[in-house]
Amino acid sequence: MSANKGLRLIAIFEAVKGFFGLLLAIGAMILSQRDLQALAQQVIDALRLDPAAHYTSRFIQEASLVTAPDLWWVALGALAYSLFRFAEAYGLWRERTWAEWLAVVSGSLYIPVEIVSLFHRATVFRFAVLAINLLVVLYVAWTLARPKKKILPAPAAPTA
Repeated sequence: MSANKGLRLIAIFEAVKGFFGLLLAIGAMILSQRDLQALAQQVIDALRLDPAAHYTSRFIQEASLVTAPDLWWVALGALAYSLFRFAEAYGLWRERTWAEWLAVVSGSLYIPVEIVSLFHRATVFRFAVLAINLLVVLYVAWTLARPKKKILPAPAAPTA
């Protein structure tokens, strides 16, 4: 197996995304055990924000609407996302064709959303995200399209 540095870099990127998904899942599970309205109030107090201000009062109000089952669903979704990204990272690292297809398909699914997002409000960050995603999808698609080198078994030694 040749070490395709491009695929390995993408694999690391996918693993990092999986790690952040795992952190989100753990955070949601931890928060499901807390009173979010009280926690929101503590954050506002710690930051010395005016609780009567529009955004801070809205923050407290929205926190009161989130339930423990909501957070468990977030945790479950984040865990599923994380496992998906870890599997993709493993497959890309090992240069598996199924992972390359997975990367092309999953990366392509984001492109229309990113384009609409750019039309809604164009920012340098949104443009960069789209550009990076396009480069990743095109690179992996190019990797899929090029002929794979087959390793042939060594010829048997002549017998005397």
